[in-house]
Amino acid sequence: MKFIIKTLSILSLIIFTGQAIFAQTAKTEKNLDAKSKTTFYSLTEGKPVKESENWDLAFNNTTIKLNSKHKVAGQILSNTSFDKVVKVPESGYKEDTQSTSVIPTGSGKGWYNYDMASHALTPIEGKIILIRNAAGKHYKLEVLSYYFDEQDYNETGFYTFRYTALK
Repeated sequence: MKFIIKTLSILSLIIFTGQAIFAQTAKTEKNLDAKSKTTFYSLTEGKPVKESENWDLAFNNTTIKLNSKHKVAGQILSNTSFDKVVKVPESGYKEDTQSTSVIPTGSGKGWYNYDMASHALTPIEGKIILIRNAAGKHYKLEVLSYYFDEQDYNETGFYTFRYTALK
């Protein structure tokens, strides 16, 4: 009987530890102000930073830019979910250029749809943004809202998004 209990305890520990290894803790950034200015964001530091510092993403209205000057690259995955993205794709990363953005603007082209009847801007379900920063660390990001306090028809230009590092 003691043998069975010890064996079950060890198996439980292995299963629990295994799940803990793969668990991802996402950080949620609420109400990042991109309404009347460009806000620079460091995924490594988990906060807005000055343009002169190491930033990964720049938010301005509906535009999200990558810091390609420092070799930050990205791609957009479609028809998936935040929780399903657990592996780093080996290819597909691109940098912004003067003529093209990895995360395009415009309804249906990048991360959002715009409803002309209601004038509502909503994130496209299943769109996940992948980012590889200058140090080669990979992140996944999902835009959750473009409205202050995540309430439709509230003040626009305030991003709420979640992200986490990928291994």
